[in-house]
Amino acid sequence: MQYCPYCGSSYGRKKGKSSRGDNQRLECYSCNRQYQVPFVDETDCFPRILLFDIETSLMKVFVWGLYKQRIPHHNIIDDWYILSWSAKWLYDDNIMSDIVTPKESKNRDDKRVVKSMHSLLEKADIVIAHNGDRFDLRKLNWRFINNGINPPTPYKTIDTLKVSRREFAASSHKLDFLTKNFKLHTKLSTDFKLWVDCMSGDKSRLNEMERYNKQDVAALEDLYLIIRPYMKNHPNLGVIMDIGDVCSTCGEKDIEETDSVYLTTASKFLVYKCNSCKTPYIRSKKHINNKNTELRSVSF
Repeated sequence: MQYCPYCGSSYGRKKGKSSRGDNQRLECYSCNRQYQVPFVDETDCFPRILLFDIETSLMKVFVWGLYKQRIPHHNIIDDWYILSWSAKWLYDDNIMSDIVTPKESKNRDDKRVVKSMHSLLEKADIVIAHNGDRFDLRKLNWRFINNGINPPTPYKTIDTLKVSRREFAASSHKLDFLTKNFKLHTKLSTDFKLWVDCMSGDKSRLNEMERYNKQDVAALEDLYLIIRPYMKNHPNLGVIMDIGDVCSTCGEKDIEETDSVYLTTASKFLVYKCNSCKTPYIRSKKHINNKNTELRSVSF
């Protein structure tokens, strides 16, 4: 793991090779200064954390009326498909996206778009989405198998909707409500007709859908960083990086011991807090009498 020599942050954005080509140039996410490090193996890097969102088409079905209808599966005329996806790597300014072409949309052909999303998931250690466990990932899996694509390599998931429902008594847990409440990036306003126009292959409306999708991902990252300190079961970044003395939630090394101890029925452990992401409850993996400080998140 490489740390910024100016502020000690472990987050660095790659900026290409040095002038002589023997070092990697990095730009620190925290202080924005550039520094050089020897080229290192990709496994010795910060975990690849992917934030993403998908948009799906409508379904066409036969119905008898507008109210209290239970629609059987044989009434489906045209099933849904993936219209677009948008994604970004945590802390990276670049928002990636892909969307069906007008011809693909008319033909309800999402294979190319689904394959490009699959290639991103293949690279991710952790994926983050709002309602991702119930909606986005299951929708993608269904389109993977229908397009003859094998499951992506395993990754950990963080569902910000689940976190919000578990930790907060918010009046709503929708992404739009939460981001407006915290004065973050907010969703773009749209209407039902946007989906209808996209399905008919309207190029300008497909472009509008792509912008809408990208904005959702920008909002998602903002929300994740705000609520991250409340995530008691956040994947342990120290384990992924194979480093002990870092915050298990954000991977930073700016941690300090508190006066608290974490008690189990048989032992007690030192408790640390992270000054970077503000996670307040991190405990040593080892018994308090052992000086080893490998860390993990805990619930109080």
